Parts: sequence; structure tokens; C-alpha cells
Amino acid sequence: MAGKRLEAFREWLTPRKRFWVGVAFLVIGAFGPLFYPGLNGYWGFFIAPGVIFLGSTWKPDATDKR
Repeated sequence: MAGKRLEAFREWLTPRKRFWVGVAFLVIGAFGPLFYPGLNGYWGFFIAPGVIFLGSTWKPDATDKR
């Protein structure tokens, strides 16, 4: 059952949506400490996943010319 839901989620999460999710994570990670300075963990919860989502947006094999 989890396999079908995971596949449905992967189909829903297109590269364009991954890009905007990554941008949102980076914005929250950058401006979050300004609003809540006592809260730690912005790197692990927002910055790192944002970089991962942005990095997974561009597929090098899809843009290579053969």
C-alpha cells in the first residue's frame, strides 16, 4: 500500500514543484532566525532540504545532448 502512495507522490512532485518547495525552504531558513532568534535547527530542517530539493530539480541526463 505504501508503494502506490509513494509512486503517486513522486508523480505529483514534478521538477517545477520541487523547485518552489526548495525556494520556500531556503526562504524560511534565511528569514526564520530573524523572527525567532532563539530557535535553533534552521540548517537541518530548512536549509539542507531546500538545497537538496533545488539540486534535484535539474536532471543532468535530461539536458545533455547526445
